[in-house]
Amino acid sequence: MKKSIYKGFTLIELMIVVAIIGILAAVALPAYQDYTARSKISEVNLQIGACKNVVSEFMQSNQKFPANAGEAGCDATIATKYMTAGITVTGAGIVTSGVIRGTGTGADGKTLSLQPTSDTDRKTAIKITAGVMDPIQGWSCGTTATAENLRFFPASCRQALLGGL
Repeated sequence: MKKSIYKGFTLIELMIVVAIIGILAAVALPAYQDYTARSKISEVNLQIGACKNVVSEFMQSNQKFPANAGEAGCDATIATKYMTAGITVTGAGIVTSGVIRGTGTGADGKTLSLQPTSDTDRKTAIKITAGVMDPIQGWSCGTTATAENLRFFPASCRQALLGGL
């Protein structure tokens, strides 16, 4: 008698492949969701970054902090798919985003803020003494998010603002 030649896969082999694909999907899906949330928050960071440049120019030209976004020359009415309108600039030069929305994570309802610093380590806030402002050496990024939601924010923004502002 002739032996039949093996053709195709057995049921066990197919079940093993399906199990492996299921395990890989279970690991990849949460990582992908975190990645998409981080990309949405990075878009917010880019939006307020444009205002950061204008504030920096204002401060260096006038040797004072702008009173608000309008004085600095920022468009405070910018709204995106992931941020409500309302970029603010405080009297300390801090640029704060509108409220983050649409990420589907715990980052919704939080804000990002950029604060000018007088050192390259981004740890010392800018001061104005006798009408002379310290030169801007960097910008510190912070957020109002709590510890469990910091993973959604850019690595440089996973902190509160300097001095707890």
